[in-house]
Amino acid sequence: MFAGAPKTPPYCFPSETGTLQEVERTPASPYFVHHPKADSTDPPTVIFLPGGSGSRRSAQRVWSNYLSEGVGVEAFRLVVPYSLDEVGSETQTVLAVLDEVLACYGGGAAKVHLAGVSNGGLAAFAVMLRHAERFATLLGAPGLFRIDDPAKWANAMGGRAVFNGVGANDDGWMPDVKAMHDGLLAEGVESVYVEFAGEGHTVGAEFDESVFFRFWTEH
Repeated sequence: MFAGAPKTPPYCFPSETGTLQEVERTPASPYFVHHPKADSTDPPTVIFLPGGSGSRRSAQRVWSNYLSEGVGVEAFRLVVPYSLDEVGSETQTVLAVLDEVLACYGGGAAKVHLAGVSNGGLAAFAVMLRHAERFATLLGAPGLFRIDDPAKWANAMGGRAVFNGVGANDDGWMPDVKAMHDGLLAEGVESVYVEFAGEGHTVGAEFDESVFFRFWTEH
């Protein structure tokens, strides 16, 4: 090893490619991680926060319904934390997971995407408002800012793009997601709005996750 090269922390587990690896008993765990197929020292990373209570089962559902079959999945390192704190106190957890994954497995710090669904979307949007400098993009499927101020959203985002996705049958969230998208556009923020055909508040197993990977690949 060259002098001055970063050392892998002693608590890191070896990466397990070709499977959804569960990481436990480390400072930032628990979380799931799926490593990129290609042997790359600088892959993009996605932190995707699950909905509901943020449980282990919710995290597994995020992997199976939102990520696992998307075209382009093998080019990314995908991280799904679980057992998150209540919405509003999640920033420390998300940043700790991000720092640990980059330290243990590598990846470009400038190519980290933040995403979430439902409660996880609320959490992702809240973290982005506080630490947009740590992330390349923001994705909600769905997600919402907890403050109603498009100018503050735009100022916090610092020119980063937002993906606003919502089920076409999600009558509860769709009006607010659409209004937020319109507010972002009015403030000059690059915002993509997508209605998931045939889906409700959460998507089913037949959902085509490729729409997410196209967004991340293009940004």
